[in-house]
Amino acid sequence: MRVKLLILLSIILLIIPLYGQNGEYKTVSENSRYIMLFNEKTAEVAIKDKVTGKIFNQFPKDWEGDFSMGVTKFSIPSHLVLEMADEEAKISIYNTYALGVMRGNFKYKNIKDGIRIDYEFSTQGVTIAIEFILTEAGFKVRIPIDSIKEEGDLKINRIWVLPYFTYGSKKDNGYLIVPDGSGALVRFDHKVGNERGFELPVYGYDFGLPLYDMPPKTEGIRLPIFGAKRNDLGILGVIESGDFDSNIACYMAGNATSYFRVFPIFDYRRIHKFLLYEREASTGQAGEVVDVLVNKFSPYTIKKDIVVNYFLFTGKDIDYSFMIRTYRNYLLKNGYLNKRINNVSEVPFNLVIINSINIKTTKAGVPVIDLFPLTTFDETIKILEEFRNRGIKNINLVLKGYQSGGYMNKITNGIRLESKLGGNNGFKKLIVYCKNNNISLILTAEVIEVHSPGNGFSPSRDANRYLNNGLAFMYKWDPVVKKKNRDYDPWFTVLPERVPIYLNNFLKDLEKYNLSNVLVEKMGDYISSQNKRPKFLSREEVASLWKENLSTYMNKFNFVFTSGNFYVLPYGSLILDIPLDSSNFAIESESVPLLQLLIHGYVPYSGKPGNLRESQKKEFLRMIEYGALPYYALIFKDSSYFKKSIFNEMVSSNYEDWIDQAVKEYNSLKDLYRNIYDVPMRNHEKLYEGVYRVEYENGTEVIVNYTNKPFSYKGKIVRGEDFVFFLGKN
Repeated sequence: MRVKLLILLSIILLIIPLYGQNGEYKTVSENSRYIMLFNEKTAEVAIKDKVTGKIFNQFPKDWEGDFSMGVTKFSIPSHLVLEMADEEAKISIYNTYALGVMRGNFKYKNIKDGIRIDYEFSTQGVTIAIEFILTEAGFKVRIPIDSIKEEGDLKINRIWVLPYFTYGSKKDNGYLIVPDGSGALVRFDHKVGNERGFELPVYGYDFGLPLYDMPPKTEGIRLPIFGAKRNDLGILGVIESGDFDSNIACYMAGNATSYFRVFPIFDYRRIHKFLLYEREASTGQAGEVVDVLVNKFSPYTIKKDIVVNYFLFTGKDIDYSFMIRTYRNYLLKNGYLNKRINNVSEVPFNLVIINSINIKTTKAGVPVIDLFPLTTFDETIKILEEFRNRGIKNINLVLKGYQSGGYMNKITNGIRLESKLGGNNGFKKLIVYCKNNNISLILTAEVIEVHSPGNGFSPSRDANRYLNNGLAFMYKWDPVVKKKNRDYDPWFTVLPERVPIYLNNFLKDLEKYNLSNVLVEKMGDYISSQNKRPKFLSREEVASLWKENLSTYMNKFNFVFTSGNFYVLPYGSLILDIPLDSSNFAIESESVPLLQLLIHGYVPYSGKPGNLRESQKKEFLRMIEYGALPYYALIFKDSSYFKKSIFNEMVSSNYEDWIDQAVKEYNSLKDLYRNIYDVPMRNHEKLYEGVYRVEYENGTEVIVNYTNKPFSYKGKIVRGEDFVFFLGKN
């Protein structure tokens, strides 16, 4: 009995330091897997795993010894950091620890499955609450929008949520998980000098806000997720509400604080910047000017609760592949990800044909813009015949520029065929050919961006605008000076609420031709707010409008998208131009296929066209590693015509120049892809520097070697710059 008492006393003594520091922790919620603990004095919430005994703390326990100071330091133990703006949009930063916990300006109460903490920023006239809700997979954080009150002169601009929960330090083993492009890791032993980090908007930039400088060239944030693997703990954060007004922030250790961290920032109220005038720069360089801007608050704020779902993991074997598989299962269970593909006998080949474009030319010595046919409908059949004769029979054919006026010119308001391509008769002949040869014919709908008025599009009525009523133009940027390239005319973005109207008109005409496949150009790339009076729409409201429209038609039509932003995944039968790389920021250690781990086997996809690769060998191997379908964008005529158009990146696209390579690549991967086409990815890992292994759910393994030296795996030699595979079960 005495021995049992001593053991019990020892356990109590071990527990007291953990739960007694800076006040007592108490249990506020419990389920079969986790216990939620709350410290009444520090307002800290911690989650204990009942199976392993591991504790997920809200912030680093050694934060008080960090070298950071002031607001930065007190942001570490804060639930929330608020960026507030005065009438001139000058930003000040406040946090819930310094102004809430330290001053006692907070209240808490139990709620169903968790706890709610209300903070009062009395001097600033702002109140806000945060709720922690225990789940079977971890916990959710909710910021009730009705809890936010602004009664002073300051307005909330942005809200940081748990900025130091997904963190690591240089003494930890592991990495941050960043959804940049395909995905990226920031390893805790990564050394990059004075690099600070980055913030990127989820789902791309909001082009309903004016830009005066070229936005950084990135692969974009396609998924509303982030995470960390720290020693034997794993965290995957998923933004479930507020994602259309969110950013992913990722920062290095050693700059502002000692911690690597990745977390979401929400644009509660956006600030629009408008050009007031230009003045001479203080550099003294002749002709150099700077923009003088005036700021204006957005007339709307986030209208729904902000919700972040945190999935928690423990164990040394936890990695990003396991976390993404867990997320995938969650999406499948909740009906957000659906099986859209089945096993195939012939591997699909994605082929874009550009039929016509506008080029700069002269007539009678006068410079004009004229339409030039690059591939007529008959010439399209010739290209298809040649691919089929060489053994590629399962073709997804995408037509761009088939409509009157050519590619990237007028709105696609119904189907108006270009007569120079063969007109209605030529088009019907192509339809018959595709149906007789089981070729999926996909027509492009340009309903997001418009280069010229006409076809029912009136800029004054149908173009999006900024808050100052100026037209929301898109520009081609000069990558050298990072300014708008004045050699090319700007073009319009369609008023978001008008997009479904034009798309519906197109789908009605598509039915007349007995066709059902449509590529909705740009819808999966980015989403803009609507700022034209009198109807303002946030990005979230625009997305709801678009998704409702897609839901109405998804049982009748097969929608194809580009880039693959998360909100189009439930509606997509194919994704083109999906990122197969990260942006390769200096702080990123390596790229990983987070997006591909999520959707392979559910939604088929391709990266950039093979004829547009910057590095042929490396990007072909990346296509294999990431399970992307072969894809080319070609024309019948000579490629030199692109030099005189806005499409100067398409300078190498003549089909005769590329068909040999396309067929060779297709034949090298068809046996592998036939085995994995409809099979989800299970695991991705680095075996050696420059050598990667991908495993599929049926046991198939793919080894990709980017180095110039051979690599041995399971008795097989993987030659330099090559790949091998081991087939699993069919």
